[in-house]
Amino acid sequence: MTDPGLEKKVTHTVLFVDDEPNILRAIKRALFTMDINLLLADSGTKALEIMEKQEVHVVISDMKMPQMSGAELLEQVAINYPETFRVVLTGYADIESTIKAVNQGKIHRYLQKPWDNQELISVVEEGLERVKLKSENERLQKLTRLQNKKLKDVNSSLEQMVHKRTRQIKAALNKIEKHNLAMEQVLFNVISINPNVNGKFAIEVSDLASKIARTAKLDKEAIKQIRYAGLICEIGLLGLETDDYSAPFSKLKYQQQQNYLSQTKQAALILAPAHELHAVSDIIEFQFEHYNGSGLNKKVAKEIPVGARILAIARDYWRLITGRMSGIEMSPRDAKLEMKKHRNTRYDGEFLDFLLEDKDVSTSKLLHTSLKATQLKPGMVLSQNIYNDSHILILPEGHVFSETTIQKLIHFEHERGTPFNIQVEPEEATEPSESSAE
Repeated sequence: MTDPGLEKKVTHTVLFVDDEPNILRAIKRALFTMDINLLLADSGTKALEIMEKQEVHVVISDMKMPQMSGAELLEQVAINYPETFRVVLTGYADIESTIKAVNQGKIHRYLQKPWDNQELISVVEEGLERVKLKSENERLQKLTRLQNKKLKDVNSSLEQMVHKRTRQIKAALNKIEKHNLAMEQVLFNVISINPNVNGKFAIEVSDLASKIARTAKLDKEAIKQIRYAGLICEIGLLGLETDDYSAPFSKLKYQQQQNYLSQTKQAALILAPAHELHAVSDIIEFQFEHYNGSGLNKKVAKEIPVGARILAIARDYWRLITGRMSGIEMSPRDAKLEMKKHRNTRYDGEFLDFLLEDKDVSTSKLLHTSLKATQLKPGMVLSQNIYNDSHILILPEGHVFSETTIQKLIHFEHERGTPFNIQVEPEEATEPSESSAE
């Protein structure tokens, strides 16, 4: 790139036109000290010939000349060389001709004979300054256009790069999400395949905990964590002896009860390597803490994660109904009455009230539609997990159905002999996930 300070100096050209040789010599003497390229012509025709061959920045012409007057010459200059600064030299008796020259030749300035040399120099300098300013303005405009074009190109390149990076980030996040989802499915399936741990119980706890969290208007991420914590809330049992949890809790010996409650520590150890499940791990670890601080580790409410307080309610509701607390199965009404006795002592009253008072919490999701596999269409969104008869997770909530997964479900239904009860989001609420759009 050329340094602007080292650019070649421009010598401007001034053309003086007069048919009298002595006038031309006088002009030459008058402008001798100026740093210009001075050209002389004794007629309008010769002046035009010179201007055809080289650029002229200032032209000064006498008004009265044979064949072509100064007005006629400057009119031609105005038409063919509009950027040239035009000056007419006239006598006192030529006022009418001067006015004509100003109108026809668009004269910038005029000088009267006899002229003053300093005034002549000032007029030439004025013309050159005007030419320089115009030239600089054009240069800056051209530079601005070039810079704007470069800026536009750079912005376009940046937009393409941002778009590309965004796609890459989305793809990476989708891959991570799929990896996390796969790990979640594996953990739940490990629990469900164990004959001594009830997968159906975990499904019921997860569903109820999710309903309470949604009714409490928790954010989407918190609901997701609580849902998954419910699914694997008993993962710590895998680290215990079967005798420590096979009988109802009230039938266990004191040490067995302590061992049963220690499942939360076992769960924390199992989940420790999975940093992305830290929040889920905390919910599971603190699920046996009591709201009033009388629980296992004497934690007060503000120290117990919200998810753990919700999970405790969902877990014990189903422990009461299935008889896992006392050995006697309770009706939903009796289970609620029993839990109400421990409002704001063992359980957080705010969340317990959603179970006790909100009928929707203990009913199926009202906004979802149940279908068979043969009724599914690509693009539909699964609203509840699908499990097999052994409570092994087949497809997770939020899955966007494709032709492939639909055919697999149809095949599973055929082998199973009975259709699945498939819950999908209503069409107006269905939005393809990023992974399906990739």
